[in-house]
Amino acid sequence: MFGFGIPIVFAAFFYGAAEYEHMNGWKWAAASAAVSVVVKFLPISGFLPLFLAQVALFGVLWWKNSKRLEERAADQTKHMEDDRKARQERVRRGREEAERRERPPQ
Repeated sequence: MFGFGIPIVFAAFFYGAAEYEHMNGWKWAAASAAVSVVVKFLPISGFLPLFLAQVALFGVLWWKNSKRLEERAADQTKHMEDDRKARQERVRRGREEAERRERPPQ
């Protein structure tokens, strides 16, 4: 009913949006094509169901991206804390070594 043009446009949109967000563009384009095929075989096929399904897929893309960014921020925070602890340990060992060097041998 809606041919190949509109599903290809939606797939290209999802590819570009995913690549822009540093996600796998081909996976999202394939998901968009799969949604288009599923909607095409529904009894209420047409542009509006296709458009609503693509909007729902965009919501999933947005949700996955926000989860990915939250995980990335949590990982960065953890790595910063680990790095701070390692630097503090190096400073503590350096101070102990300097104190040992300054003390005269007994």
